Amino acid sequence: MRDPSLRTFHNNAEMAPEDDEAFLARARPKLQILEGIRETNLGILNWRKAIAKPVAFVVTPILGFIDFWLIRIQAGSEDTLAGLSVLFLGSLWGWVTQPKRVYTKVYKKRILPEIAGLFGDFRYDIGGRVPMSEMKPSKIVPDHTDYSSEDYFTGNYKGVGIQFSEIELTKEKGDNSITVFAGLAVLLSHGTRKFYGHTILTEDHTKLGEWFQRKNTGLKRANMADPEFEGLFDVYTNDQVEARYLIDPLIIEALKNLYGQYVGDQMLVSFYNDHVLILIASKDNHFEPADIHVPATNEKELLSMKQEIAQILSLIDRLSLYDPKTRREAIGRSV
Repeated sequence: MRDPSLRTFHNNAEMAPEDDEAFLARARPKLQILEGIRETNLGILNWRKAIAKPVAFVVTPILGFIDFWLIRIQAGSEDTLAGLSVLFLGSLWGWVTQPKRVYTKVYKKRILPEIAGLFGDFRYDIGGRVPMSEMKPSKIVPDHTDYSSEDYFTGNYKGVGIQFSEIELTKEKGDNSITVFAGLAVLLSHGTRKFYGHTILTEDHTKLGEWFQRKNTGLKRANMADPEFEGLFDVYTNDQVEARYLIDPLIIEALKNLYGQYVGDQMLVSFYNDHVLILIASKDNHFEPADIHVPATNEKELLSMKQEIAQILSLIDRLSLYDPKTRREAIGRSV
């Protein structure tokens, strides 16, 4: 999420091991190479557009006429060969825009690993994904039949394992496939430190939603002290004491701020085993370079991508991932 109001990284020495200018100085030679690749693919794109317009103008009416007669001839039949015009236009569009995808892929493969390396032991994989086997026990992953992902980052930050990527979960319903979640998946791992209970945050405030959560997760509703927070989230847990101290005022404020920064309609959080899973629904396409018409040497776009990644890493600071054992001892002293 590229929000200009977010804190910039060069103001946070812990999150940015080298300042922006030093990073840009190293990146500029690669950006110059990418600019040549961009100009080549932009030329191909413009040439294909020029070819595609007259071709579409001539061929589409012909195929539309054929589709019309196929529909009439095959009226009442469950199988039809109609749709040639749609197939043609879709293929033509894919052919025309292919240079844009080539440029985006090359940019990501050359630049995102460099940005990931700024934050220590981090790796980038354009086609990797957070393992579903690690997310499923969270009890917040929507029911789905297909799982796709891109732009996967993994590594360790401040002693916490972190994986994140842009994901899409879809579910087959009859002949259709619907998207049940699209956005960021962020998985934090404590390692040997484990939560005593299982606590989740959801946004379904209906009585039916509460019944569904109890029935499917075995967790009970927790009452939180912050009315504004309860207006955003419902909290369910099997350890009421830990939940009350886990979702403390600092974490509540952090989650409210995070929720407001991402333009979406859903955020789900789960504290379970040694993991924290955060699903942030977003309509934005993350970790993307600027449009092919924008020069690759545009340093503002590069810093914006760097900021986007560091904002994800700041979740570790924001959620104050304390040692559950230490927190439990504090709980024991206060009750």
